[in-house]
Amino acid sequence: MRVGILADAHGNLAGLDACLNFLRGRNIAHCLYLGDAVGYFAQSEAVCARLRALSPTIVQGNHEAMLAGQLPVTPEARDIIRLPSRPGPQTLLWLRECAAVGPCREVRLGGRRIHMAHGSPQNPLLGRIESSDQVTATGYDVIVLGHTHRPFVGCSPSGALALNPGSCGYPRDNGRCLSLAVLDTVSMAAEIFRIPFVWPQDLLEQAHSAVRRALNRMAPPLGTMVALP
Repeated sequence: MRVGILADAHGNLAGLDACLNFLRGRNIAHCLYLGDAVGYFAQSEAVCARLRALSPTIVQGNHEAMLAGQLPVTPEARDIIRLPSRPGPQTLLWLRECAAVGPCREVRLGGRRIHMAHGSPQNPLLGRIESSDQVTATGYDVIVLGHTHRPFVGCSPSGALALNPGSCGYPRDNGRCLSLAVLDTVSMAAEIFRIPFVWPQDLLEQAHSAVRRALNRMAPPLGTMVALP
């Protein structure tokens, strides 16, 4: 069973669509989404609508929790994050669905026990895991995490496959390459794919200057680069 894994679209519909277009025709049986559909960019309503139509297995991100009033956010952070001031109907439905699930869950796909968390297993909303050797949860075949916008894949100390797909909307290692992961539950192989992305000017203009600066990072992108037609 091949599973697509996405996280952190953050109001970037064009980025999410680029990643979904890559997954089409690649024998993907199901998708996991690790939270944070909203914030930073101006298309949160459209992103929530697209994700709801996709019907992935989801968890709640910290941005959904902030927008729902479950997490505090300072005025300075609010200005940078730019959560929707008037959430539309699709966003409100997405928030309810995320809140009903929470920031972590266990699922079984292809006979594998998979732990999903937005942050970390110990702090599922706000924890930050930077590499597979920092993943300490036990009892799972696969552990998938988001939140950092930086991908990794490897073996955890307990022997589980641990990965972060990076961000399909706001990559923080290389701003010109979106990121996603594909897991094969039969072979237990996982691969990070990087999707070249040209940012729409109007999307950039509506984002905070700190976000635009982060997109200027050009570290060598982890993962397999995709040659788009």
